[in-house]
Amino acid sequence: MKLNQIIAPSIGNILEWFDFGLFIYLAPILGRKFFPAQDQTTGTLSAFGLFAAGFICRPLGGILFGYYGDKFGRVGALRLSIFSITLTTFLVSLLPTYETIGVWATVLFTILRLVQGLSVGGEYAGSAVYLTESAPEKYKGFITSFAPCGANFGFLLATLAAFLLKIKLSETLVEKWAWRLPFLFSGLLGLLILGYRLKIAETKVYNYLKYSNKLNKRNLLSILRKEPLIILVNVGLTCMGSTLYYVFFGYMSTYLGKNNISLSAALGFQALLLFIMMFLVPFFGWCGDHLGRKKVLSITSIGTAVLSIPCFYLLNQESLTAVFCALGIATILSSAEQGNTLGAANENTEPNVRYTIVSFTFNLGNALFGGTAPFIVSLMIRKWNYLSPAYYLTSMAILSWLATFGLKNKINSK
Repeated sequence: MKLNQIIAPSIGNILEWFDFGLFIYLAPILGRKFFPAQDQTTGTLSAFGLFAAGFICRPLGGILFGYYGDKFGRVGALRLSIFSITLTTFLVSLLPTYETIGVWATVLFTILRLVQGLSVGGEYAGSAVYLTESAPEKYKGFITSFAPCGANFGFLLATLAAFLLKIKLSETLVEKWAWRLPFLFSGLLGLLILGYRLKIAETKVYNYLKYSNKLNKRNLLSILRKEPLIILVNVGLTCMGSTLYYVFFGYMSTYLGKNNISLSAALGFQALLLFIMMFLVPFFGWCGDHLGRKKVLSITSIGTAVLSIPCFYLLNQESLTAVFCALGIATILSSAEQGNTLGAANENTEPNVRYTIVSFTFNLGNALFGGTAPFIVSLMIRKWNYLSPAYYLTSMAILSWLATFGLKNKINSK
């Protein structure tokens, strides 16, 4: 396996998650710029609501790009998705605000986020499919784990960008125009990634299906009718991971800010843990290669169910050490999940419908559980108490644990 076959698919996820990380961190500003309201909380909730809406478009994008990838090739779908993500992100950096063009700013911003959601639907899971099909038999989990590594690096860059905006520029400048800079950088980065992705070859698995006349000839409804258990299992696997990640590494800076932890400290913690995660995810992918993804995911689900409440208890102590311990536990659990979920989903799915099913199920799960997590957690805390998100995480972990019973023991590698 050539190095560019690992790098080219993985770096697309850098762009995707850099942008989504920015959206979370800059939600209060984006709320004021495009969703003016009577109070800041309502504007921020509107921005988080659009964040969730972008995720809701991802299953549809998974269907469209997945069908294209199964029919015409994995590489073509990945090139098309990164082009669309790049264009929409760049346009966000140039978009006039509500103060300038009124409600049209809200409409255009919403359209760009929804189109981006469609594009992302074919990117993350698609890159994992490409990596799984290109990897040597003994290292499929390890190689596939570079897809979430790229995502974590993108989130790390978004965290650092938010941190730099916080410490280098005044709040007035950031509010006025500097919030656009990271989105502009993201658009330029996308052009470089697109150029690099033009150089990679198609996977051997797709070429085998193509020249053996075994490509998928069914539509999505036919696939859904024939593969209901696989679809249910794959969606179930995403319950815990998507919720865990977006609560602890998306919403957490907002959560800690409400508990008297400075934004700089919260972002600093998060940047360090995301850096550590980039090494832990491949390690757990390697563990899945040797111990079995089913076993690793089962243990991770049980650990998340048991430790969610203690973690949220620690987060609410007036101690940076307690906060760091809670986030450290979440980092280990999330790394174990990321290193194995997509690999397990790929192995659980037949090659001729793999791109379609994995993209659709992964994005459906993330839309239902991940994209809505910041919004749901915000409402739960507002209505109940600081521990309420822990009960939500526990229930999601139990659902993912049940899903592991539907995984195939024998690796479906081709």
